[in-house]
Amino acid sequence: MDRIEWQSLPSDLHSAVQDELGPIIKVEPTSEGRRSALATVAHLKDGPVFLKGAPIANERAAAQLDREAAVNPHVRSVTPELLCDLTAGGWRLLGFEHVQGRRADYTPGSRDLNAVLDVFATLEHLQLPTTVDVMWFEGRWSDYATVPQHLTQIAGTALLHTDLNPGNVIITGTAARLVDWGMASRGTPLVNPADLVINLIACGHAPTEAEALMAGLDTWKNADPAVLDYYARLLATTWLEAFWTPTHPWARAVVNAAVQWAMHRRHSRH
Repeated sequence: MDRIEWQSLPSDLHSAVQDELGPIIKVEPTSEGRRSALATVAHLKDGPVFLKGAPIANERAAAQLDREAAVNPHVRSVTPELLCDLTAGGWRLLGFEHVQGRRADYTPGSRDLNAVLDVFATLEHLQLPTTVDVMWFEGRWSDYATVPQHLTQIAGTALLHTDLNPGNVIITGTAARLVDWGMASRGTPLVNPADLVINLIACGHAPTEAEALMAGLDTWKNADPAVLDYYARLLATTWLEAFWTPTHPWARAVVNAAVQWAMHRRHSRH
Protein backbone atom coordinates (compact mmCIF):
# COMPACT_ATOMS: atom_id res chain seq x y z
CA MET A 1 0.00 0.00 0.00
CA ASP A 2 1.30 3.47 -0.89
CA ARG A 3 2.32 5.47 2.16
CA ILE A 4 0.90 8.89 3.02
CA GLU A 5 2.86 11.40 5.05
CA TRP A 6 1.40 12.75 8.29
CA GLN A 7 1.31 16.28 6.87
CA SER A 8 -0.95 15.12 4.02
CA LEU A 9 -3.67 13.71 6.29
CA PRO A 10 -7.00 15.51 6.78
CA SER A 11 -6.91 18.28 9.37
CA ASP A 12 -9.87 16.63 11.14
CA LEU A 13 -7.72 13.57 11.79
CA HIS A 14 -4.84 15.71 13.08
CA SER A 15 -7.24 17.40 15.48
CA ALA A 16 -8.74 14.09 16.66
CA VAL A 17 -5.29 12.67 17.44
CA GLN A 18 -4.22 15.75 19.39
CA ASP A 19 -7.53 15.86 21.28
CA GLU A 20 -7.02 12.23 22.30
CA LEU A 21 -3.26 12.13 22.92
CA GLY A 22 -2.19 15.74 23.38
CA PRO A 23 0.06 18.02 21.32
CA ILE A 24 2.42 16.28 18.92
CA ILE A 25 6.01 17.51 19.14
CA LYS A 26 7.18 15.76 15.97
CA VAL A 27 6.38 12.77 13.78
CA GLU A 28 8.86 10.21 12.54
CA PRO A 29 8.06 7.88 9.58
CA THR A 30 8.73 4.17 10.12
CA SER A 31 8.94 1.06 7.97
CA GLU A 32 6.60 -0.81 10.35
CA GLY A 33 2.95 -1.51 9.51
CA ARG A 34 3.62 -2.30 5.86
CA ARG A 35 -0.09 -2.83 5.08
CA SER A 36 -1.07 0.61 6.33
CA ALA A 37 -1.29 3.83 4.33
CA LEU A 38 0.00 5.63 7.43
CA ALA A 39 2.68 4.28 9.76
CA THR A 40 4.52 6.78 11.91
CA VAL A 41 5.81 7.42 15.41
CA ALA A 42 4.28 10.49 17.04
CA HIS A 43 6.44 12.03 19.75
CA LEU A 44 4.35 13.48 22.56
CA LYS A 45 5.14 15.15 25.87
CA ASP A 46 4.67 11.81 27.68
CA GLY A 47 6.60 9.77 25.13
CA PRO A 48 6.19 8.24 21.66
CA VAL A 49 3.11 6.49 20.23
CA PHE A 50 3.02 4.33 17.11
CA LEU A 51 0.22 5.39 14.76
CA LYS A 52 -1.12 3.35 11.87
CA GLY A 53 -4.16 3.93 9.74
CA ALA A 54 -5.89 3.85 6.37
CA PRO A 55 -8.82 5.48 4.55
CA ILE A 56 -12.15 3.96 5.50
CA ALA A 57 -12.94 3.64 1.80
CA ASN A 58 -10.19 1.04 1.49
CA GLU A 59 -12.30 -1.90 2.66
CA ARG A 60 -9.44 -4.40 2.90
CA ALA A 61 -7.25 -2.10 4.99
CA ALA A 62 -10.21 -1.03 7.13
CA ALA A 63 -11.06 -4.67 7.87
CA GLN A 64 -7.48 -5.32 8.96
CA LEU A 65 -7.60 -2.38 11.35
CA ASP A 66 -10.95 -3.67 12.68
CA ARG A 67 -9.37 -7.06 13.44
CA GLU A 68 -6.29 -5.55 15.01
CA ALA A 69 -8.34 -3.35 17.32
CA ALA A 70 -10.67 -6.21 18.27
CA VAL A 71 -7.87 -8.65 19.04
CA ASN A 72 -5.60 -6.31 20.99
CA PRO A 73 -7.26 -6.52 24.44
CA HIS A 74 -6.81 -10.30 24.35
CA VAL A 75 -3.15 -10.45 23.29
CA ARG A 76 -1.54 -7.75 25.40
CA SER A 77 0.80 -10.25 27.00
CA VAL A 78 2.54 -10.58 23.62
CA THR A 79 1.86 -7.28 21.83
CA PRO A 80 1.91 -3.51 22.43
CA GLU A 81 -1.24 -2.03 23.98
CA LEU A 82 -3.78 -0.19 21.83
CA LEU A 83 -4.01 3.32 23.27
CA CYS A 84 -6.55 4.94 20.96
CA ASP A 85 -8.92 4.09 18.12
CA LEU A 86 -10.05 7.12 16.10
CA THR A 87 -12.20 7.78 13.06
CA ALA A 88 -12.11 11.24 11.48
CA GLY A 89 -11.76 12.86 8.09
CA GLY A 90 -12.60 9.63 6.30
CA TRP A 91 -9.77 7.75 8.07
CA ARG A 92 -9.47 5.04 10.72
CA LEU A 93 -6.38 5.38 12.92
CA LEU A 94 -5.00 3.19 15.71
CA GLY A 95 -2.45 4.40 18.25
CA PHE A 96 -0.26 1.83 20.01
CA GLU A 97 2.21 1.82 22.84
CA HIS A 98 5.56 2.41 21.13
CA VAL A 99 7.96 -0.46 21.71
CA GLN A 100 11.63 0.38 21.37
CA GLY A 101 13.31 -2.51 19.61
CA ARG A 102 14.33 -4.07 16.33
CA ARG A 103 12.99 -6.74 14.00
CA ALA A 104 13.88 -10.30 14.97
CA ASP A 105 16.82 -12.13 13.46
CA TYR A 106 15.60 -15.58 12.34
CA THR A 107 18.91 -16.76 10.87
CA PRO A 108 20.63 -19.93 12.17
CA GLY A 109 22.49 -19.33 15.41
CA SER A 110 20.66 -16.08 16.18
CA ARG A 111 20.45 -15.14 19.83
CA ASP A 112 16.88 -13.91 19.17
CA LEU A 113 15.45 -17.39 18.64
CA ASN A 114 14.95 -18.15 22.33
CA ALA A 115 12.94 -14.96 22.79
CA VAL A 116 10.91 -15.74 19.67
CA LEU A 117 10.07 -19.21 20.94
CA ASP A 118 9.20 -17.84 24.38
CA VAL A 119 6.61 -15.46 22.92
CA PHE A 120 5.18 -18.34 20.88
CA ALA A 121 4.88 -20.42 24.04
CA THR A 122 2.77 -17.62 25.52
CA LEU A 123 0.72 -17.20 22.34
CA GLU A 124 -0.34 -20.83 22.22
CA HIS A 125 -2.16 -20.46 25.55
CA LEU A 126 -4.10 -17.30 24.67
CA GLN A 127 -7.84 -17.59 24.11
CA LEU A 128 -9.93 -15.37 21.86
CA PRO A 129 -13.60 -14.95 22.86
CA THR A 130 -16.09 -16.15 20.28
CA THR A 131 -17.54 -12.64 20.13
CA VAL A 132 -14.33 -11.26 18.55
CA ASP A 133 -14.71 -11.12 14.78
CA VAL A 134 -11.65 -12.47 12.95
CA MET A 135 -11.26 -14.59 9.82
CA TRP A 136 -11.76 -18.36 9.68
CA PHE A 137 -8.43 -19.67 8.44
CA GLU A 138 -9.80 -22.43 6.22
CA GLY A 139 -12.01 -19.89 4.45
CA ARG A 140 -8.96 -17.95 3.32
CA TRP A 141 -7.85 -20.95 1.25
CA SER A 142 -11.18 -21.86 -0.31
CA ASP A 143 -10.29 -20.31 -3.69
CA TYR A 144 -7.05 -22.27 -3.91
CA ALA A 145 -7.55 -25.73 -2.48
CA THR A 146 -7.89 -28.45 -5.13
CA VAL A 147 -10.13 -30.43 -2.76
CA PRO A 148 -12.00 -27.84 -0.64
CA GLN A 149 -13.44 -30.56 1.60
CA HIS A 150 -9.94 -31.22 2.95
CA LEU A 151 -9.73 -27.69 4.35
CA THR A 152 -11.56 -28.89 7.46
CA GLN A 153 -8.16 -30.25 8.53
CA ILE A 154 -6.90 -26.73 9.21
CA ALA A 155 -10.13 -25.50 10.82
CA GLY A 156 -10.33 -24.79 14.53
CA THR A 157 -10.77 -22.10 17.15
CA ALA A 158 -7.15 -21.32 18.09
CA LEU A 159 -5.93 -17.74 17.66
CA LEU A 160 -3.58 -17.52 14.67
CA HIS A 161 -1.35 -14.59 13.76
CA THR A 162 -0.68 -15.78 10.14
CA ASP A 163 1.99 -13.19 9.21
CA LEU A 164 5.05 -14.24 11.14
CA ASN A 165 7.78 -12.68 9.03
CA PRO A 166 10.73 -11.33 11.09
CA GLY A 167 9.48 -7.75 10.78
CA ASN A 168 6.41 -8.61 12.84
CA VAL A 169 8.45 -9.90 15.78
CA ILE A 170 10.10 -7.05 17.65
CA ILE A 171 13.01 -7.78 19.97
CA THR A 172 13.14 -5.57 23.05
CA GLY A 173 16.20 -6.47 25.06
CA THR A 174 15.85 -10.19 25.73
CA ALA A 175 12.09 -10.38 25.06
CA ALA A 176 9.97 -10.46 21.89
CA ARG A 177 6.66 -8.85 20.97
CA LEU A 178 4.32 -9.85 18.13
CA VAL A 179 2.93 -6.93 16.13
CA ASP A 180 0.57 -6.42 13.17
CA TRP A 181 -2.49 -8.57 13.91
CA GLY A 182 -4.42 -7.40 10.87
CA MET A 183 -4.63 -10.94 9.44
CA ALA A 184 -5.64 -12.62 12.71
CA SER A 185 -7.67 -15.78 12.18
CA ARG A 186 -9.12 -18.84 13.90
CA GLY A 187 -7.91 -22.28 12.93
CA THR A 188 -6.00 -25.34 14.00
CA PRO A 189 -3.28 -24.53 16.57
CA LEU A 190 -0.50 -26.09 14.50
CA VAL A 191 -0.62 -23.19 12.02
CA ASN A 192 1.37 -20.80 14.24
CA PRO A 193 4.44 -23.05 14.65
CA ALA A 194 4.13 -24.28 11.05
CA ASP A 195 4.18 -20.70 9.76
CA LEU A 196 7.23 -20.01 11.91
CA VAL A 197 8.94 -23.07 10.39
CA ILE A 198 8.39 -21.64 6.89
CA ASN A 199 9.86 -18.29 7.93
CA LEU A 200 12.86 -19.92 9.57
CA ILE A 201 13.57 -21.92 6.42
CA ALA A 202 13.28 -18.72 4.37
CA CYS A 203 15.94 -17.22 6.64
CA GLY A 204 18.43 -20.03 6.10
CA HIS A 205 17.47 -22.94 8.37
CA ALA A 206 17.28 -26.45 7.00
CA PRO A 207 13.75 -27.89 7.36
CA THR A 208 14.94 -30.44 9.94
CA GLU A 209 16.54 -27.68 12.02
CA ALA A 210 13.48 -25.43 11.80
CA GLU A 211 11.17 -28.24 12.94
CA ALA A 212 13.53 -29.16 15.78
CA LEU A 213 13.24 -25.65 17.18
CA MET A 214 9.47 -26.19 17.60
CA ALA A 215 9.98 -29.22 19.84
CA GLY A 216 9.21 -27.35 23.07
CA LEU A 217 5.87 -25.95 21.88
CA ASP A 218 2.75 -27.87 22.92
CA THR A 219 0.98 -26.96 19.69
CA TRP A 220 3.76 -28.64 17.74
CA LYS A 221 4.06 -31.69 19.99
CA ASN A 222 0.29 -32.25 19.79
CA ALA A 223 0.02 -31.66 16.04
CA ASP A 224 -1.19 -34.47 13.81
CA PRO A 225 1.71 -35.22 11.41
CA ALA A 226 -0.75 -35.94 8.61
CA VAL A 227 -2.28 -32.48 9.01
CA LEU A 228 1.18 -30.91 9.02
CA ASP A 229 1.87 -32.77 5.77
CA TYR A 230 -1.37 -31.46 4.30
CA TYR A 231 -0.68 -27.87 5.36
CA ALA A 232 2.85 -28.03 3.94
CA ARG A 233 1.48 -29.24 0.58
CA LEU A 234 -1.27 -26.61 0.61
CA LEU A 235 1.23 -23.81 1.19
CA ALA A 236 3.65 -25.02 -1.43
CA THR A 237 1.14 -25.64 -4.21
CA THR A 238 -0.83 -22.46 -3.54
CA TRP A 239 2.15 -20.16 -3.28
CA LEU A 240 3.79 -21.65 -6.36
CA GLU A 241 0.62 -20.88 -8.30
CA ALA A 242 -0.01 -17.45 -6.81
CA PHE A 243 3.60 -16.24 -6.71
CA TRP A 244 5.38 -18.39 -9.29
CA THR A 245 7.22 -15.35 -10.68
CA PRO A 246 7.75 -13.27 -7.53
CA THR A 247 10.00 -10.25 -7.91
CA HIS A 248 10.42 -9.33 -4.25
CA PRO A 249 13.37 -11.21 -2.67
CA TRP A 250 11.39 -12.09 0.47
CA ALA A 251 8.47 -13.42 -1.60
CA ARG A 252 10.88 -15.65 -3.51
CA ALA A 253 12.47 -16.83 -0.27
CA VAL A 254 9.12 -17.73 1.30
CA VAL A 255 7.87 -19.57 -1.78
CA ASN A 256 11.11 -21.55 -1.96
CA ALA A 257 10.88 -22.28 1.76
CA ALA A 258 7.33 -23.61 1.39
CA VAL A 259 8.45 -25.96 -1.36
CA GLN A 260 11.48 -27.12 0.66
CA TRP A 261 9.33 -27.85 3.67
CA ALA A 262 6.70 -29.75 1.67
CA MET A 263 9.39 -31.88 0.05
CA HIS A 264 11.01 -32.50 3.42
CA ARG A 265 7.69 -33.60 4.92
CA ARG A 266 7.06 -35.91 1.97
CA HIS A 267 10.48 -37.58 2.09
CA SER A 268 10.64 -37.85 5.88
CA ARG A 269 7.28 -39.65 5.99
CA HIS A 270 8.12 -42.22 3.31
